[in-house]
Amino acid sequence: MQAAFAEYQGTLPVDSGAHTETVDDVLAVMRRGGAVLAHDDAEPVGSARYTLEAEAVYVGRVAVLPSHRRRGVASAMMLFLEDIARQEQRPRIRIGVRDSLPSNVGLYQALGYVLVSIDPHPRGPDRVWSMIKHV
Repeated sequence: MQAAFAEYQGTLPVDSGAHTETVDDVLAVMRRGGAVLAHDDAEPVGSARYTLEAEAVYVGRVAVLPSHRRRGVASAMMLFLEDIARQEQRPRIRIGVRDSLPSNVGLYQALGYVLVSIDPHPRGPDRVWSMIKHV
């Protein structure tokens, strides 16, 4: 995840919290849901985390190594997470996407996610698109 986010360090209006997370931070989030890891043969190339909410599965930190982007890795992880939502009997998936990453917004729109709101980023001059998909 940190390798996938490395290119954004110092380039986004608000730095990602991914750059300062510890293993303990990641484990604490995973205990409230879980994570997925995508491989290309034996090489890990993508990951995402999720937490279980009352009516949704919240997905965060979707990350794909630059060398494997635009090859369907993020889409495959999201489809897998939709299956998890169904198994957990959560009717939708929720995700937050930064306004400063329009290609990510486009990806989720192409996957059928719809905009619920656009809100100020809590730590500075960016905005966060709240998007959902009913599963």
